[in-house]
Amino acid sequence: MFDSLVSATTDTSGAGAVESWQRVESAACARRVAAMAGMFQTACAAEGSGERDLWCTDTWDAVAAHIGAAQRITFHAASNQLLIAVALHERFPQVAAVFAEGLITYQLVRTVVQRGALVVDPDALHELDRLLAEALSTREPMSTSTLEKTVDAFVAQVDPHAVHRTETRARGRSVDVREDDDGSGMATVYATLFAHDAKAFDARIDALARTVCPADPRTLDQRRADAIGTLAHGNDRLACLCETSDCPAAQNTPSTGVVVYVIASADTLDERPTPPPAPPSPEPPPTTPDAEDAEPSADVNDAAAVDSSNECTALDGEPPAMFTKPLRELTLTEALTPTPGRLATIRPAAMMGGQFLPGAIACRAAAEATITRIVHPGQAPPEPRYRPSKKLADFVRCRDMTCRFPGCRAPATNCDVDHTIPWPYGPTTASNLKCLCRRHHLLKTFWDGQSGWRDQQLDDGTVIWTAPDGRTHITTPGSRLLFPELSEPTATVVASGVPTAHTAGLTMPRRKTTRAQDRASHIQREREREFEIGSDTEGVYSTPWTRRKVSPSNKPSQVR
Repeated sequence: MFDSLVSATTDTSGAGAVESWQRVESAACARRVAAMAGMFQTACAAEGSGERDLWCTDTWDAVAAHIGAAQRITFHAASNQLLIAVALHERFPQVAAVFAEGLITYQLVRTVVQRGALVVDPDALHELDRLLAEALSTREPMSTSTLEKTVDAFVAQVDPHAVHRTETRARGRSVDVREDDDGSGMATVYATLFAHDAKAFDARIDALARTVCPADPRTLDQRRADAIGTLAHGNDRLACLCETSDCPAAQNTPSTGVVVYVIASADTLDERPTPPPAPPSPEPPPTTPDAEDAEPSADVNDAAAVDSSNECTALDGEPPAMFTKPLRELTLTEALTPTPGRLATIRPAAMMGGQFLPGAIACRAAAEATITRIVHPGQAPPEPRYRPSKKLADFVRCRDMTCRFPGCRAPATNCDVDHTIPWPYGPTTASNLKCLCRRHHLLKTFWDGQSGWRDQQLDDGTVIWTAPDGRTHITTPGSRLLFPELSEPTATVVASGVPTAHTAGLTMPRRKTTRAQDRASHIQREREREFEIGSDTEGVYSTPWTRRKVSPSNKPSQVR
């Protein structure tokens, strides 16, 4: 089937080629999803899998971690894909068959799984699967929005209590923080609030933006943006950047209750670029009666008064002119070539987790920060204890920046410092320590035998992982690109014995209920909530437990 789809792309071009290859892509994706479902079925059939259902890191976590490592994606992204894969093949086999033919995309499959998640009756689920498979294979292609309406209509037909109703806008309020991936060191915040909270928020950041003195170089919009950071750090005012000794707004240091870790080179903080000397002032032209009557011309030194070469001050105020002469006098090459060295001379930094931070922004972040020096241990001997010292742990976190499991991006500040060769067989030294988030730490420690992961660490911090299927995955320290000096080799590890499967006395944290029980309970609660919301008929509100009459005067109303 798949080979015939690929063969059908021969001698195609234009829109025909786009359509043919789109179907091939969907069919290939269907086989990838089927492979994920197969991995989970195999893991569930393995000996001892039933006992692991109550483990904190259960069979689902182990399979999702393997999928994430294979695709170099985060655990949560892999877990979501596994959820779609298992639900598709266990609950919607006929839709899976349509997907395997390349007739629908993964986005539509995900919509089917999500919108039909509350259908639990086997007969209703089978009928829903049949109706959807028929609609997706015989009707015209559907958009995601059209399919959502179609799925809801079919669900209402086979199981009215399982309809996903659209939430009101108030229930959908949220705050979304998106880190810009363009290397600018910026982030975008989207928020939907109650109107009164939004009014208070606007007044609050405006008041903070006006706590600086008039000599602050930032515009009001820039100060309002910085005021949001002030709120996030718990400060009581905005730090003034006028750099004058008698500034009335800079008498008290702002207080903060939030810690943000930034890794920067000493060069970034110490070797600030010095502004070039101002050019000498030209002799004033002789005064003539005509010149006195003429309009005053711009001083040629006005542009030099604002030092655009200083990266730290270039972040504030009005943007400088893009060109130094009129456009009609520029060649095409000059118009397309940026100013050399603009925001590029200060060595960049990074936030814990790997987000790139330009050097100028790192200098701004260090203005009111506590600076801790990171010391490379070199060939220092191991520390004679299990828990590393703060100095060694800080080095390991700054070297790794994130969890070292393949595909995981958890910041190192939220990770455990793990011994690659377990203590006491492996020493407490940088070459034997790495950062692992709690989930992957438990996975490595307790999932031993054929279903477990094995790791080997090199002197420069490189970790070589061997998956349960024998494939290898290599992860390098997150600091290697921006701070290669942190990846310089440290003392070679010498094991003092053959470690056991895991340290004696440790036990896997256990769940009170299995993942399947949690999912069934969630579905039941959602079905009951939908039944309570959706049974409004002539002033009568029904719940699974009570039934009461509501008069029009006290009938609940929706506030918009």
